[in-house]
Parts: sequence; C-alpha cells; structure tokens
Amino acid sequence: MANPAVAYPGVAHPLAQPMRTARSIPLPPLRLHQALQKSATGCPLRNTHVMADTTRRLTYMHDLGIDADRRQFAVAAARGTQVRVARGVYLSTVAWAALDADERYVARVYAVAGTRRNQPVLSHWSAAAVHGLPIVGDWPDAVHITVRPAAGGRNRNGIVAHAARLADDDVVELNGLLVTSLARTVLDMAATATFMVAVTMADHVLHIDRFGRIPPLLTRTDLAEQFEHSRPLRSHRKIDRVFTFAETRAETPIESVSRVNMLVIGCPRPLLQSPFSDRDGFIGETDFEWRDYATLGEADGDRKYLDAAYRSGRTVEQVMLDEKDREDRLRALPRRFARWRWKIAVRPGRLRAHLAAAGLPFGVPWASGIRD
Repeated sequence: MANPAVAYPGVAHPLAQPMRTARSIPLPPLRLHQALQKSATGCPLRNTHVMADTTRRLTYMHDLGIDADRRQFAVAAARGTQVRVARGVYLSTVAWAALDADERYVARVYAVAGTRRNQPVLSHWSAAAVHGLPIVGDWPDAVHITVRPAAGGRNRNGIVAHAARLADDDVVELNGLLVTSLARTVLDMAATATFMVAVTMADHVLHIDRFGRIPPLLTRTDLAEQFEHSRPLRSHRKIDRVFTFAETRAETPIESVSRVNMLVIGCPRPLLQSPFSDRDGFIGETDFEWRDYATLGEADGDRKYLDAAYRSGRTVEQVMLDEKDREDRLRALPRRFARWRWKIAVRPGRLRAHLAAAGLPFGVPWASGIRD
C-alpha cells in the first residue's frame, strides 16, 4: 500500500500540473467502458460534444487583463446574457441553457478547478460527477475538494473543503483534473451522503452486466480494500452499512431507490433480476421478485424509452409495444404483478400502498449481510 502522502492544494503531487486556461481544459469524455455501463444501467449519458464545446466557451476573468472587460461580464450576467458559472468564470446564457443538470454541475466543477492557484483534489460529490456516477436528487451548488488534515475543513466561496488523509493511489488524474479514485469516491459518499444516494452509487459501480459485455467498474474486493486502508474512519459503521446493502444485480437508479425504500417500509426483501419464461420462450428478468409471495415488481424509469442507446435502434413506439408485450406475458404467469415509476419509488408511503395492493405483507425483517 502506498504511503499516505497526498497532493493537496499547495502541496506537490506526482500528478500535479499547472491549471490550463478554459480553452484547453477538456471536459471528461466518457470512456467506452463507462458509456456501455451507463447504457446498461440506465444512468444518464452526457453529451461529450456539448461538454467539450462548453469548456471552450468558458471565460475566466483572470485571463482578462483589463478591468473594464471584467465589468462587462458582470453587467452581461445582470442583463441575463451571461451566466456566472463560478466566481470569476462566465458562460453565455444560450450555452448554459443547452446543458442538463449533470452537465451544469460538471461545468461548475471545471470552472472552479480552473480558478485555483494549485490544482485541488476534487472529491465527494464533485469527484462523483467527474467519474460519471448517478445522483438521486440534485447535485450540490458547491464544489467539494479534499485538503490536508492540518489545513482543516472549511466552506468558502462555493467550495467545501474536507480535511482527510489520502494515500497516493487515492488520487487519480482524469482529463487534467485531480480527483479521488473511484473506490475512494464511493467510500467518501457512503460516509457523507444520504443512505439512498450512497447506495445508488455503490450499486452502480458494483453492477455486473448480465450479458457479460463489460466488467463491473469496481468489485466488492476493491471496496473492501479501500475501506481497510482508509481506516481509521469516523463513519465506518455508515460506510459498512452501504457496502453491505449494495447489490451487483441492481441495474438502474430507480431500482436502488426502490430497494432502499422497501427497507424503510418493511416489505420482504426481494430477489433481483430473476429470469422468467413461458411456453413461447424467455420473457426476461424482472427487477424484483418476492418468491414466497408469488409477486413480481418492475420499477419503470424513463431511460428505456428516451435513451437511444437503451432502445438499440428501436423507436420509442416500438419500445413501448415490446414492453407491453413483455408485461402481458409476465402478468399471464401465476404471479401477482406491480409496476411503478419514480413518483412512487421516491415516496415510501406511496410505495407501501402500491406494494400492499399487490398483496405483499409488511413488518418482515431483512436478513443482514451481503447477498449477490
């Protein structure tokens, strides 16, 4: 294991390099591995062409030597023709409007990193965004970094600094940025984020593609090793709970959210991705199965209809027809069937009512421990 010498703001790191101007900092193109993983798991795919163009359009005030030019951008922001992405960094309102919520937060992360005198180590939510992890709810407004314990944690000017010790291999370079490694990022989120947010990210990195097209982003061994070499940890029980609860078979964020709320409402623990067939052949795998109660469940996100990569060349109409045929075949089995969408998945009370209508009991304790 590497010595816990780490790059923090103001401290040299083997990967450190001077920050480049906005015109030369590329926003992160998704690696093929991650792109395939996101298509398979239903997480949003960022338009890397849009992001690269956005990077080129960012204007840093430290690149402008004339105070009058800087004031012009402040005036333009007040008039609504420019957006203040971060302190001293602007983007045209038209370009900003073309970005989705994920892209806007990543743009803010790059903008903040580009204004720092020394390269910061991006961590927590900011590292998660750069790594392409899914988020439940909204990204924060602030950019998160990790600093030396001696520097102390602080919140200032839209930056949240976490004081922590990092080993050399806890820090990686991605497209000119220093970020915590994927395993360290998932650990940090397990320690600081809500259980639901942390489980969704842990499920994502552990997901094993049932078609064998790509390996998981991380294995349980990777997370266990990260947990051990990061000790001592104040939130070790919270982290262990997330890592234990996470599953390799959860395919989409809505499945992760549903499973967390199933624990909250006390319904029986479901099996994930159980295969089913009928006399016509293989039907598919269901998101959830309660075998003892002859009940199936499907958490239906929008990705299967709106994401072209998920549709595999089919039109939205064809996907809807295929999904209806699949549901009809599942409902024809000697099983009860329930389907729900995000507005039910995120609300424990509504999910409980929905599953109760399908005949599930409540107050059934979940067995502890890892189950893959």
